[in-house]
Amino acid sequence: MRIGIYNVTTANKTGGIETFCWEVVNELNRQKVYAEIITGIGEHVKYPELPIKMFSYISREKIPNLGNRFKKFGERLSFFLLGGRKHLANFDCLILLKPFDFFVASYVKRLNPNIITFFISGGEDFYFFDRRFSSKVDIMAAVSNANAEIISSRYKRKVHVVYNGVNINQFRFNLKHRELLRKKYNFNQKKVLLSVGRIVGWKGYQLVIKALPKLNEYVYVLIGKGPYLSELQKLCQDVGVSEQVFFLGEREHKDLPAFYSMADIFVQPSIGHEAFGITVVEAMSCGIPVVGSNNGGIREIIRDGYNGYLFRPKDVNDLVAKIEMAEKNWENLSKNCVKHVSENFTWSKTAQKIIELIRGHMRYGN
Repeated sequence: MRIGIYNVTTANKTGGIETFCWEVVNELNRQKVYAEIITGIGEHVKYPELPIKMFSYISREKIPNLGNRFKKFGERLSFFLLGGRKHLANFDCLILLKPFDFFVASYVKRLNPNIITFFISGGEDFYFFDRRFSSKVDIMAAVSNANAEIISSRYKRKVHVVYNGVNINQFRFNLKHRELLRKKYNFNQKKVLLSVGRIVGWKGYQLVIKALPKLNEYVYVLIGKGPYLSELQKLCQDVGVSEQVFFLGEREHKDLPAFYSMADIFVQPSIGHEAFGITVVEAMSCGIPVVGSNNGGIREIIRDGYNGYLFRPKDVNDLVAKIEMAEKNWENLSKNCVKHVSENFTWSKTAQKIIELIRGHMRYGN
């Protein structure tokens, strides 16, 4: 079996979808299933030993600004036209990760009617004519039940669930790294709240900043970059908590286990729909309890009171209360975090589910 994972940003960004591509292809090859990454030219190559083909594309920053979705679609169309389409027909299965690429499924079906097209959703990047090409997708899946409901409603199709995972050998608590980083940033006398992700408004990081006046013993570390950063910096000044907040910028994925180990509690305060949350399971894999908003796929990862706590979205007072509860129950939560992830959210399980769905379609056509 030959599997291609097609995504323009895999080698030029470091988000959840990009992590999915690298880890799934790595795990599939480890399980003796040939898998290859097809992506735009970039320098974020996590596993250089993996099969990978790179092609030119026009970045969304250079696409005329007729809306964010137009820019994303333009980026992906340019990738297809400038080279990506030349390397699509020689697979048994082509995996797509965005509805923007549904037209690619239509194209490869004309080249090779026997190829299996497989869409795995990690969000809601719909556009005005994605339904037109959705019939050319053989298998539809989503990274959580919450996201599957949205995808099923949009396309009126059966949608499987393929959870994201974590590399449990890489994402482990490291006491040495914890001590070194806490000393570096002078956190030894403080408790550390941590969030990791793209800095955009719907991620809800502003809620944590607003909560800090009631959490004097904590500092808040935010790792990531994005257009909402200046708004958060201004909010820190307005609330009077600038000395409690540390914006550390974007970090390489391989460096994140050290920062998770440095933290006491991980916070995922999303106010928009979070399809899954890879950083949540990464933090848990390092034994760090998570306080997350009760929405989307987050509530499928956090078992309230077992490995973390869910708070009411946008409710700062409830966020504070759940952080305090996590602190009191830290030892039990930490132990359960590691157990829960190893039993439910590993890339090995993700890869196995993908193989199972492909082979099922080969046998039964559904």
